[in-house]
Amino acid sequence: MNSLPSPSFFDSEKVSQFWRVPYKKRANEAKQWREKYQITSSVEDKTKIILLLIDVQNTFCLPDLELFVAGKSGNGAVEDNIRLCQFIYRNLANVTTAAWRK
Repeated sequence: MNSLPSPSFFDSEKVSQFWRVPYKKRANEAKQWREKYQITSSVEDKTKIILLLIDVQNTFCLPDLELFVAGKSGNGAVEDNIRLCQFIYRNLANVTTAAWRK
């Protein structure tokens, strides 16, 4: 299994914030990152690996929203999301499908 670095556009400092995503720019950056690390289409995967995410909606994950999960540290959901993003980027070349459920 390949282990990948987080792309330059991932900013762990912004995980706890709302911000406008520059989608066109981000799509171009993601394409360049994919090409740099030679990530092939999951259609070609012989083994299928599915990542299932449950309840990652922003009302649980952002400190200023009504359902924020602070945990023991007071910043639990933000810390979890940073780890989740890093895990996804590190393992992206190995994940065939991602799904999320509310």
